[in-house]
Amino acid sequence: MYSIPSWSVSAQRSVGLLYRPMQSIEIYVEDAGSEAFYMKLLKRAVNDQIKIKKIIPLKGREKVVEFCKSYEDDFPALFIIDGDLSLVSGSPEFRHPRLFQHRMYCVENYLFCEKASSELLQNKRGTLLEEEAMEVLDWTTFKRDVVPPLLGLFESYAVSWCLAPEIPTVSRSYHNLCRQVSRKRGSIPCDDKISNQKNEIENLAIEATSLEQYNEVLEKVKDAISSLDDHSYAISGKDYLLKALRDYLSYKGANYPYDDGFKFQLARYCDTDPLSELADAILETANGEIYQQAS
Repeated sequence: MYSIPSWSVSAQRSVGLLYRPMQSIEIYVEDAGSEAFYMKLLKRAVNDQIKIKKIIPLKGREKVVEFCKSYEDDFPALFIIDGDLSLVSGSPEFRHPRLFQHRMYCVENYLFCEKASSELLQNKRGTLLEEEAMEVLDWTTFKRDVVPPLLGLFESYAVSWCLAPEIPTVSRSYHNLCRQVSRKRGSIPCDDKISNQKNEIENLAIEATSLEQYNEVLEKVKDAISSLDDHSYAISGKDYLLKALRDYLSYKGANYPYDDGFKFQLARYCDTDPLSELADAILETANGEIYQQAS
């Protein structure tokens, strides 16, 4: 079976040179396979005010930051990384020129959106008016059932990342933390399983350091989370929230596979207001300025 050839990192760095005659800015991101929904998001964010023809993935956060630090060309370039646990722990990477860090866990958090979810529900059901779809969706109840239990877990993840980064955290499966409600409703976060995992991570981090250190870092993490525009921004959209959303939409009658197509559909409809800082960064860079993200 044939597969699409993959480019080396050095080759990916050179891709921008080929597209310079066709676009206003080079945009580098972390994940391979994210180009399509990134393109949809960013074009909507800037309202097609500039030309963007190619999103360039460098296959890793460190590679994006490394290239950002070494970039010396005159052509406008912006390097975009996820917030990840560095943001949740209160240690964001805002200091490098041309580097933009999402003020949420990852780019997929933009897709965790009431407006987009309502549109997908309408599209799949085909019989609901906009107001009816919003009512059926009942976003407030859904967020209340999902975000608070996962938020406490991600507090522990962030503290552990600071004190003992070798402890597995976000890589642990979302669905292993769920319980089956019914065949129709599917899975929802299980308080007991989440509590057990949270306690396990806390104990491991405390064993590696001390209770005093753990509590000190926990306060810093809580302060960082409280500064976010929405508490859901502290939870991985890719590995947790969008999986919960897919299950919930299925329960409401809109069954989508959890794949790139699902993300792309959400990117078509999500609210662009949270993208305003990123849009400003892109436009500022395209106009010839060297972007510096505010702390």
